[in-house]
Amino acid sequence: MKIKIERNQKEKSPKKKKERVVSVGKHRKMVLALWLLLSCSLAFGVYKNFTAIDQYTTHEKVVIKEKVVNTSGVESFTEDFVKEYFSWKNNKEAIEKRMSTLGQYLTEEGLTLSQDMVRADIPTSSEVQSVKILDVEKRSDNFVVSFLVDQKITEGKKSQQVSSAYRVTIFEDENRNHIVTSLPTLIGKPEKAQYEAKKVENSSEIDGKITEEITEFLEMFFRIYPTASEKELEYYVEDDTMSPINTNLKLVELVDPIYTQNGKNIQVKVDVKYLGDLSKTTNYFQYELELQKDGNWKIIDSE
Repeated sequence: MKIKIERNQKEKSPKKKKERVVSVGKHRKMVLALWLLLSCSLAFGVYKNFTAIDQYTTHEKVVIKEKVVNTSGVESFTEDFVKEYFSWKNNKEAIEKRMSTLGQYLTEEGLTLSQDMVRADIPTSSEVQSVKILDVEKRSDNFVVSFLVDQKITEGKKSQQVSSAYRVTIFEDENRNHIVTSLPTLIGKPEKAQYEAKKVENSSEIDGKITEEITEFLEMFFRIYPTASEKELEYYVEDDTMSPINTNLKLVELVDPIYTQNGKNIQVKVDVKYLGDLSKTTNYFQYELELQKDGNWKIIDSE
């Protein structure tokens, strides 16, 4: 028996894919916004480039003006205080008077500390010979003053000169009133500075004839210089390089003049020996001159 099986096969036709349609109108605003953003970024970049160059080539100048501080008041106050503080006599009445006077200068603490400095049984007395202000340093409302005091210390019949350096702190209020806030403290005395003069020798470029001319010129000039008027100096000096001194001095000699070439000019270093007409003392005046010859020799610079 044959069984006939019928299959109804339905042929499935392939479906057509939908084509993608790009709609320009929907994205147009976004595209314009992006172009606008790109243009702004480019413009901003160009602007920053130019301003960066300007910043690098711009230099600011800060002018600091120094304020001039008038220290005459604090210096005068310090000198008066030092004279009282470093002077005493070895008797009770003088010591009490000294402490009373110091009360015008010192704080209560400073006055208390000063009580033991000079006692009634002290065997010495002191007289201030001189006070020299060495330095004044401004610190906020205070001044730190360094000074040198010369004293004559006497014990019995024996006297001795003593020179010492101190520093003291002075307060100054808005009305320029003063008070000592720190008692005198010993410091090192100033010492002589170390200095070695540079050796200068005559220039070999200058011949003997020119040297003689300059020497004669200088001898003539320094002979008349002490009493010369401004009009007379015009013949020897250019542009008021040396002013009249109007005094009676007699030229003795030029001491070891040294001549050096400076281009077309001649530099002279010379000690001029004078005798004082009134004092009868011998004086050495030291000059560094620059001479120029324009027909006649003239002094064009002086130190």
